Amino acid sequence: MDSQRKGSLFYFGERILLGTVGIVTEPHSHYAVSILVSLRGSFHLYTDDNVVIESEGIIIPPNYYHRLDGSNSEMVIIQLDPKSEEYKRIVMDQSPKTIDPDTRLKIQNIANPLFGETLTCESARSLYNQILSLLGSETVSKKYDERIEMAIQRIKEKIPNPVTLVELSDISGISTDRFMHLFKDNMGIPLRQYLLWQRLHIAAKLLQGGENLTTASHAAGFSDQSHLSRTFKKMFGVKPSLFLGSQSLSKVCFCED
Repeated sequence: MDSQRKGSLFYFGERILLGTVGIVTEPHSHYAVSILVSLRGSFHLYTDDNVVIESEGIIIPPNYYHRLDGSNSEMVIIQLDPKSEEYKRIVMDQSPKTIDPDTRLKIQNIANPLFGETLTCESARSLYNQILSLLGSETVSKKYDERIEMAIQRIKEKIPNPVTLVELSDISGISTDRFMHLFKDNMGIPLRQYLLWQRLHIAAKLLQGGENLTTASHAAGFSDQSHLSRTFKKMFGVKPSLFLGSQSLSKVCFCED
């Protein structure tokens, strides 16, 4: 493996497209669906049941507890919302699904630009769509309940400042209990986890822009850098510096959804 090659990371709202080399995570689970394809070498998943899965292409369902060892791999990783129409078009159960060799080869043939400097938000989105298409899906704009749309808009206006459940239920015109149920039904995760996700995005932008971990943590609404690191590790299984350090990736882009 060419140790000089670096990957790149693109954020599209709640969607992520990542090319990375030698990634190893701690045991974790997160709400997003993960699509993993190796360009070079196989990788291993270690499950909560002490099962070891060796693979070159796999789809991991949401909230699936696992540890990833891609130390000898060059990998393409997609993460997407489990409530999205994109995911619904990929037939799944609650276990990881192996990507067939023919589809995996097609993905490998188009994913190499992730390990270079040429991709833009537009071309990265096109690559993301091509990969989903090969898996039998496509990008579809998600339609939320209009009350949740109003809540999301308020969250984006106020974050990283505090946003209360009472405030969101008031502008939605429903009780707090009903709001929490409706939010999770639409978004696939509880409100608290969604707010943490949004704060992580703010911190990531600041870190990539050159801010130190302490400044980024406070600016994103975390109590301190340890709080940010713990949250990041819980959701991704790695320290934020692995994705956002200058030695890890050649490019990190936050694209308009």
